Amino acid sequence: MHPSSIIINIKTFQDNLNYIRQTLSENVKICLPVKANAYGHGIKGISKLAELFVDYFAVACLNEGALLRKTGIEKPILVLGAIDEDQIPGLIENNLDITISSFFKAKLVSDFCKRIGKSCKVHIKVDTGMNRVGIKAKNAASLIDYIHSDHNLELEGIYSHLAESEEIDRTFTTSQIESFRKVCSYAKSKKEDIICHLANSGALCYSPESYLDMVRPGILSYGYFPGKKEPQYPLNQVKPSFMLKTKIAYFKAIEAGESVSYNRKYRTDKLTRIVTLPIGYGDGYRRALSGKGTVLIRGHKYPISGTICMDMTMVDIGSEGTAYVGDEAVLIGSQGKEQITLEEIADICQTNTYEILCSLSERIPRIYA
Repeated sequence: MHPSSIIINIKTFQDNLNYIRQTLSENVKICLPVKANAYGHGIKGISKLAELFVDYFAVACLNEGALLRKTGIEKPILVLGAIDEDQIPGLIENNLDITISSFFKAKLVSDFCKRIGKSCKVHIKVDTGMNRVGIKAKNAASLIDYIHSDHNLELEGIYSHLAESEEIDRTFTTSQIESFRKVCSYAKSKKEDIICHLANSGALCYSPESYLDMVRPGILSYGYFPGKKEPQYPLNQVKPSFMLKTKIAYFKAIEAGESVSYNRKYRTDKLTRIVTLPIGYGDGYRRALSGKGTVLIRGHKYPISGTICMDMTMVDIGSEGTAYVGDEAVLIGSQGKEQITLEEIADICQTNTYEILCSLSERIPRIYA
């Protein structure tokens, strides 16, 4: 087993889902996004932990949806991503809800269903300003009519995605919400029980008028606020359920003037001790942290020394530092009174929390405790 591990606190994760549930009206469903290996938390483990707390799951592709079915998930699963014609059999075989964004894709799916004598559930994706995927809002009514009249397709839902729901200036978000609500009004006139869903984590925190029939809280479910503004109670109670740690593999004392790692960018000016951790950018621990990040060992913060390697990272614990092979080293999380947050890591790497989480390799075991 890999000496590093990602620890998921089961109670904290499920508490987060409960805080989200407390925010919503009883008739509003929760669709948990578990794409990208459940934001790095482990898709199989997270989906099993969440199944009793949510109504739907959302994935990016057929492979993720099929994996959930093999894991034993029976709740509805929506595939958010674009589909190819050769994926349609697998989508239907695994009873996955399909996203439709065009007449062309609607006909492809319908024709296949007709050939095999089965219908399938679909959700229409509407573009309200993201300009990524989806039929334009002004053209959505005609696609709604087309699918609603097709006996091979079951119009289960309709949804859109917000471009900047976490921003304090809500002007554009409000315009997207208003645009989508108009489409929903038309869709409800055709099928009263259609599931209209729009709210992501940002909208869940800051735009309650966007909740509609279902919400899709991604990063918030895993314990991270999507924006800089703290949401109101109970959503302000969510906490990270995630810790990344490893064990010291090696340590040595080196003299003043020696260098550490590739390109010799780190040089010592005095006698010091270097410990080597068995984790690197091959595990998704970002190379951008070289010479900038810190690690917790025995309750103290120590600097990363030199360039992070594919499978190893070196840390300078100083001449007075104490550490032994096998000691725990925390890269993201708490140890003693010290803490290294995911937000700190993201800031150093000049990216967001999502990318750091999703970059963590599947070769690091996820442990649920």
